Amino acid sequence: MKSYNPLERKLAQTLDNFPQIKQTAKTAYQYFNYWYYGDRNFTIALHPDVTIATPSQWSATIPTTEELFFGYYDKSPWSTDMTKLVYHRFRGNQLEIVVYNREQKTVNAIAKTKTWSSQQGSMVQWLDNQTIIFNDLVAGDLVARAINLGDKTEKIIPLPIQTLHPDRKEALSLNYKRLDTMRPEYGYSVTANNFASDLPYSEDGIWRVDLESGLTELIITIESLINHQPRPEMADCQHKVNHIMYSPQGSRYVFMHRWLGSQGKFSRLYNADSEGNLKLLLDDRMVSHYSWQDEEHLLAWARTEEKGDHYYLINVVTSEKQIIGQDILDIYGDGHPSFSPDRRWILTDSYPDKARQQHLLLYEMATGKSTEIASFLAPLKYSADARCDLHPRWSPDGNWVSVDATHEGYRMSYILNVSSLVNNGV
Repeated sequence: MKSYNPLERKLAQTLDNFPQIKQTAKTAYQYFNYWYYGDRNFTIALHPDVTIATPSQWSATIPTTEELFFGYYDKSPWSTDMTKLVYHRFRGNQLEIVVYNREQKTVNAIAKTKTWSSQQGSMVQWLDNQTIIFNDLVAGDLVARAINLGDKTEKIIPLPIQTLHPDRKEALSLNYKRLDTMRPEYGYSVTANNFASDLPYSEDGIWRVDLESGLTELIITIESLINHQPRPEMADCQHKVNHIMYSPQGSRYVFMHRWLGSQGKFSRLYNADSEGNLKLLLDDRMVSHYSWQDEEHLLAWARTEEKGDHYYLINVVTSEKQIIGQDILDIYGDGHPSFSPDRRWILTDSYPDKARQQHLLLYEMATGKSTEIASFLAPLKYSADARCDLHPRWSPDGNWVSVDATHEGYRMSYILNVSSLVNNGV
């Protein structure tokens, strides 16, 4: 692996203070590194006990070269009974929601959406084995649409979803228009009646949405976050919230408060209960991606002043932190972690290394051992806002992994059979 060394990572941290310079320098350095380290014959490498398939191969449907992707790593394309897969499909300049049915060996376009981002798509996911939910623009409003695949009935939810409660009766929402201004690869560029990128901070933040009644409530404002243990770097900055995630039982949720200004990017990680009471978990400038282990423990790629950048297992009640995978996982840098359904394994990935290879990793919690499932070429045209992260996701039974990749020269979703590894150990 042609990973970035500690000096290079330290320089990147220093350049956080100069975001425009950093992006230009980062792009130029990526091109140089691929010219120097890249293997022009490489596209993909698989662990010998792992097989890979496209959604068409997995569902025994007609093969396609049309671009497919799923979206973020905290959701799964599989229905709970694992008979169906849901994806985004590009059709010209439109994006369709399509369902692959393994039992019926069919592919059906369910709907089109006007609201999607390159990183998270339309947030499409399963409400139950027969119903999908995703974000869209309807009558000029940003909303969520829930469509039953059986009787074709549809319900409009008055706000777009960010995360679903485990009981599927409530969701949390945020302002995708503000995201579009501050981080376009996560926001929606459409004009909307019910959201704006410049909403007052006292009127913007996190909303609770009752999926049954349609009632909504602003429960945390960005203004309250700015006033909560304020830092001098917050002055004259743009603020947002992002990456809201319910705990496995739904008693609490975490989210990121991020601000951008002349001194660069700063991030805080918060835990909140059902009433919106806040607990600040991380406040050392950088927190990136995270995943719940159980109701009290969260795994996060983050920075602490004392120990630096690592995967930390955080007790959200006591705030105790434990480094996970030191000198094993952290040599790959930031990734998108998640726990297997039985909580035995951590699945994560990496951003492209110097040779433009993205690495897919398994880490066993009990033994501290890891193995590389696969590595994929990330062509240079898929960089910056156009990047395609692997965003690995587990199947409900823990035997399969879904990723989005571009090693064949276009965006496609793939399914890896990891049953031999997870059932026998690495």
